[in-house]
Amino acid sequence: MRTRILGISGSPRTSSNTAILVETALEAAEREGAIIEFIDLSSLKIGVCEHCCECSKNGRCKLDDDLNKVADTMKAADGIIMGSPDHFASVATPMKNLMDRTGRFLHLEGKVAAGIVVGRRSGLDLALSHLLFFLLVKEMIVPGAIYWPIGFALNAGDIRADTEALSMAAQIGRRVTILATTLVRNPVPWAHEPRPTGQKVRFGDEWK
Repeated sequence: MRTRILGISGSPRTSSNTAILVETALEAAEREGAIIEFIDLSSLKIGVCEHCCECSKNGRCKLDDDLNKVADTMKAADGIIMGSPDHFASVATPMKNLMDRTGRFLHLEGKVAAGIVVGRRSGLDLALSHLLFFLLVKEMIVPGAIYWPIGFALNAGDIRADTEALSMAAQIGRRVTILATTLVRNPVPWAHEPRPTGQKVRFGDEWK
C-alpha cells in the first residue's frame, strides 16, 4: 500500500510562495513513491471557530463549510505538510481557522508532519512555532531538515530565488514520506490508543 502525503497551503493567495514550497515538498514525496494531494485553503471556505465545543461530542464541526472535508482528508493521510505565510509573526487566517476548527476533534496521533513558513524578513520563527505547537499537540511526529523550514519572499514567485528554501522543502517532502512509510508498516504504540472525547473542566480533573 502506497503512503499518502497531503500538502496544505494556508496562504490567502492562490499561486502563492507558500504553495510553491508545499508543492515542491509534494513533488519530492511523489518521487519517493507516495500518493500526493494538495489543498489550497485560499480556494475554500473555512470560517472562524465559534468555540461551541460541539465537535468534542460529535467528532465533526457543526458549521456548514469546507472544514469537515479537509479534516477527513487530513485523517486519511499518512503524512501532512502544512505551510503558511508569516502574517505579523503568526500564521495566516486560513491556516489559523483550520487549526482552531480541527483542534478539538481531529485525531492525528502517530502520523508524520512538517511545517513550512514563508515571510519577507522577521517573525517567521514565531509563525513556525505556531504550526509546530499544533502538530505536536496533535501527537504527530516531526522530522527535521538540514535548513530551518522557512523561506524568504515578498512578491508572488519570489520564493524560487531562495534555493535553500527549495532544497529544504524537497528534503522535508522526502523525509516525511520515508518516515511515514516506515510507520505505516510499524505503527507507533500510541497511534491506536483510545482518545478522550469530553472537555476537561479544570486542570487536574479526569476526562468526563
